[in-house]
Amino acid sequence: MLSNGPVRQLASTVVAVAALAASLAACDSSEQTGKSKGTSAQTKLCGANLSAGTRRALLDALGSRTYDWEWTNRRRLGDPTEPDQKSLGDAAKKLVAGFRATGTDEYQEYPLCYASDPSVATTMIDLSFFFRKAIPESPASQLTSYKLGKLSLARSSRAYLYMECSSGKFGSGDEPVLIQAKLGRFRPPARESETKRMENLNVLHAVSLAMAKELGCKDDAGLPARFSAPRKT
Repeated sequence: MLSNGPVRQLASTVVAVAALAASLAACDSSEQTGKSKGTSAQTKLCGANLSAGTRRALLDALGSRTYDWEWTNRRRLGDPTEPDQKSLGDAAKKLVAGFRATGTDEYQEYPLCYASDPSVATTMIDLSFFFRKAIPESPASQLTSYKLGKLSLARSSRAYLYMECSSGKFGSGDEPVLIQAKLGRFRPPARESETKRMENLNVLHAVSLAMAKELGCKDDAGLPARFSAPRKT
């Protein structure tokens, strides 16, 4: 028969193991949905790993100390059987399947995910992808041009990144596929600023780079490993 000392020690060990298991389960759950736990220690967005600088840009864009993110499972019209995406791989497969089915349909949006401030539901950014036939030669005057990808355009309320992806997954031979990544803010900042434009591009770059890798784009579609977006003159 065990004495009280060993019994108490065994009980403490069991409690500690149970607590660790619960913690690991919570981490696994939040990895899929992006649900934050108090002050955010998250380093992912839409399945993309965020650097410390990009994470700071996201939090500043949301005006928050923490963030949640969710996959955007908006189905196409007339296709209620389309499966929900649960990973960046699923989102990439939808992009490839869409291109193989309809080619460069510029009206077809491929939503990815959205991030939000858990305490303010209307403070939100969303990210999505489109196929484009050409890079705009004369962008709208309210957009500032940057040297990121083939071209990036930004203002405080939104940003666009154009990248050419050469990948066998698209079945386009040697012809690269032009993809436009888009970031939009649900509640745009009151004033235009270079800081806000950089926040938008920083976050958009991280997600676009992760998608380029998932698609197997040659040379990561020309995107740098670290965020850099010199202004185009």
